Order: sequence, then structure tokens, then C-alpha cells
Amino acid sequence: MSQPQPYAATPASRFRLRPSRVLRTIREGKVARVLKLNTSDAKVAEIFAAAQPDAIWVCMEHTSATWEQIENQIRAAKLYDVDTLLRVSRGSYSDYIRGYEMDAAGLIVPHVMNADDARRVRDITKFAPVGKRAVDGGNNDAQFTRVGFLDYLESANRERFACYQIEDPEALEHLEAIAEMDGVDCLFFGPGDYSVATGIPGQIQHPDVKAVRKRIAEVARKHGKIAATVVSRELIGEYVDMGYNLLSVGADVIALATYADESMAAFDRALG
Repeated sequence: MSQPQPYAATPASRFRLRPSRVLRTIREGKVARVLKLNTSDAKVAEIFAAAQPDAIWVCMEHTSATWEQIENQIRAAKLYDVDTLLRVSRGSYSDYIRGYEMDAAGLIVPHVMNADDARRVRDITKFAPVGKRAVDGGNNDAQFTRVGFLDYLESANRERFACYQIEDPEALEHLEAIAEMDGVDCLFFGPGDYSVATGIPGQIQHPDVKAVRKRIAEVARKHGKIAATVVSRELIGEYVDMGYNLLSVGADVIALATYADESMAAFDRALG
């Protein structure tokens, strides 16, 4: 077997893989800001991206979005130099890397349960020598073969990241082992599913949930990893003080539902 060839940071082509805005923000010591979308319309993605978050969060775990719709949302966000985070389905390796190849900057992987599970995710999402990700190079992220091959491998490992969702009590005993693993970029606490799994559904400010939230941030930052979760507007400062440096606030469906309900309530007030 031939000796491994080091990846080249200097490209043979003038085309480069788009750098991640989220990672740039975090590397500068700042907090990355995320807006979540449950709808699959590229116009909504563009409206949200124009507000200048660091990323929009789109989803294939809980929504009916198609790959084509997700691709158009990613494209809309890039118009404003905004990353896209794609929450994937826990399926084949294609369900992971397809999002990267459409030029999502980050993946959110739900329900990571233990170190073996995390290692499988790492191997799918990182190129060798870190992982075992399959390579194509002919898609959106590599600008359809225009990015130099070795530069593509190196920059993808450096500028693309995966968030490992910790949302089950079983995962907590493996938290240190997951966080210390080379190639694991981010621990993402999911308080909703955690509250359901522990018999306190919806009580995301319950002392037990708060304790786990604090612990995940501490473990992530101790190992030099991104600490991510969801937050309400009024608690942003508290979560930042806790150590979180990637925070998702709100969602399009909340905004739309609130607007619709308030508009109908205005009729009720006016008409008695």
C-alpha cells in the first residue's frame, strides 16, 4: 500500500469550498446565531437569511421537505453568506453526505447514543485520515469539480462540521467519550426529547433538564468542541454564560402561528 499523501491546503484551482460562517464566528470567540425553519420554501429561507443569522436550520428528520427543496434553501441562504445546518434522517450514509454535497455547512445528527454511535457518524462525515467519508467532488460544494481534489478533502474536513444531538438519558454516561473523540465537532443538547424521555415532557426548565444542559456545555467546552442548543430570546445571555456558543432561537412556524393568531384576535377585539 502506498504512503498516505497529505492533503494540500493550497488549491490547484482558483475555486474554493465556501468557508463556514458559523465556524468563522466561533473561531473569533463569538456566539453563532441560528434561525430554525420547519417550512421548506426557499423564500422563507431567504427572508430569514436576510436577517443575517450565522445559519439557518432546516430539517429532514421531522418535516416533509424534499432534497430539491433543501438544496434551494441552501442556495437562498448562500446569497447572504449564511450557512445552512441540515438535521438529517438517521438512515444510510447518503442521508448524511448528500447535505454536505448540496453545500450545507453543518449537519445536525439526532439521537447520538454512545461512543460507538458517534464514531460511526464521525466516519461518515469526515474524510480520511479522520474518518471514512465517501468522496465525489462533482456537486455544489466542490463547485462541480472546479475545486481541486486534495484541497476539497482538506477544506471539507476543516470547514464542514457535524452537531451530535444529545437528547437521551442513555447518552449521558458516554458524554466524555463522545466529546473527546477526534473529529466530533459539536455537542447539541435537545431539551424537548430529553424531557419526554425522562418523564417530564415539555418541562425544559425543570431542574433536571437544566443540570444536563449545564453539564453538556461544560463537557463540550472542556474538550474544545462547540456547545449548541435551542434557546428562548429572554434566556440567550444565561445560556452564553453557561458556555453555549451556537444557539438557535425561534422558528418560522412559531412566527407564522403567532402572527395569524394575533391577527384573528384583533378582529375579535374590534368586533366584540
